[in-house]
Amino acid sequence: LTSFGQSLEPLLKTLKDLTGPNTCVLCCYEQRTMGKNPEIERKYFELLQRDFELEKIPLDKHDEEYRSEDIHIMNIHRKQTVGCF
Repeated sequence: LTSFGQSLEPLLKTLKDLTGPNTCVLCCYEQRTMGKNPEIERKYFELLQRDFELEKIPLDKHDEEYRSEDIHIMNIHRKQTVGCF
């Protein structure tokens, strides 16, 4: 992976460190199809789903003026963990 691909683990660690059970993260990104971008995107979401639930916001819910087929918005929440008391 590229240097950006190598930054996936630190990015995911930061998301985990900064979120709690009631945190909602809005992730907006432009889907890119050139070079290693699709591979990096796939890996990012694969790793993200280990600890987070993802909910894609449908295109018809995006702002009419700015919506685009290659712009995606995700609601991201930490997965609920069952802890010992």
